[in-house]
Amino acid sequence: MSKVINRFNREEFDRVIDTLSNSTKLNRDFIYDAYSLTSDAIQQISDSNMLNGTPVVNPLEVIYYCVGEYIYSVGYKTPEEIAALRTNEEFMTSMAGVIADKYLSLSMFNHAERKIANRYLPPTSSLNIYLNFILNILQNYRKNDPMSTLLTDLLMKSVSIARSILTLLVSGYETEAFSVWRTLHECECALVVLEKYGAPIINRYLIHMQYGIVFKNNDQTNEHGNKIFADMKNEMQALNLKSKDIKKYIEYGWLYDVPGVKEDSEFKLNFRDGLERIAELSQYNARYELSSETVHVTPMLIYSNKEYFYFITLLSLYESFFRLEKVFVSLFSQRVSPEQMQQYMELRKVYYSQLVNIHKREMNNFRHWQEKNKVKK
Repeated sequence: MSKVINRFNREEFDRVIDTLSNSTKLNRDFIYDAYSLTSDAIQQISDSNMLNGTPVVNPLEVIYYCVGEYIYSVGYKTPEEIAALRTNEEFMTSMAGVIADKYLSLSMFNHAERKIANRYLPPTSSLNIYLNFILNILQNYRKNDPMSTLLTDLLMKSVSIARSILTLLVSGYETEAFSVWRTLHECECALVVLEKYGAPIINRYLIHMQYGIVFKNNDQTNEHGNKIFADMKNEMQALNLKSKDIKKYIEYGWLYDVPGVKEDSEFKLNFRDGLERIAELSQYNARYELSSETVHVTPMLIYSNKEYFYFITLLSLYESFFRLEKVFVSLFSQRVSPEQMQQYMELRKVYYSQLVNIHKREMNNFRHWQEKNKVKK
């Protein structure tokens, strides 16, 4: 017979439940019964030798699955209904079987991609701690009020996206991470332009946000919405734009207020010849176009090379981060408390130069990999 799996007694179980934010809303007796039955099911599977040995069971994780199953499948019911289900042997056995399946399948037999990135190595861990620090500062500021917090909101979203790219990389999803970098690049281009030209362009951007809301909601029937739509049409006429250009004008028309754009014959209402160009980041257009190949169902997506997309994503992420960090310092150096700024400068002193060196080293590694594998640069 196999060894007995690790399991918590009722006292240990209650201590775990006490740590949960919603512990007062949980029926502990019900969940403990489910946990006990689930542990019995896992023990039976182990005894049957189906797992080729005794699994190393994490009781905490099993309890969390029990809590999740309870909240979603039972917690919304009345106390009387919950009490009836607790005495329903068939229901409880079935629920325990489902929880055991989920735990064993997603712990012992969980599919994992081959990973190139490692969360503990400096290329990811050093950048991650920097992004985390910036997010912790940004979360203390007002947000979600576009009239006054647009730059803060866009910066926080950009840094959050950057962190999600790291998460995808360390999970072995390189092409998916590169697809998300495409969105990050769009965000950083807008952020660079808005921060550079300030209030007049920010205000114009906000007007186009209103245009987008009215257009999306087809809100042209009431007086306010009709006026906004009429203003937009008049602006388009003055710029010799047609009705077919309305979506492009909503998305990129705010750029016409950037000094010199109206006189620029090469400006177009799109990302490449509009926003990216005005942000002076056209050198990334080839990467942006490549990322589009991984967004759609193309051979590039299906048969992508993991190593190539690891390097191109990591390098692109670092370069975007350097620009985001510059905007962060510009925007918040005068707004944070002296203590926060001192903390930030201490962090910068330790990690920023390291990140610059990591970028150089990974760039060299990428070149060597390209030469070794005869990949076009």
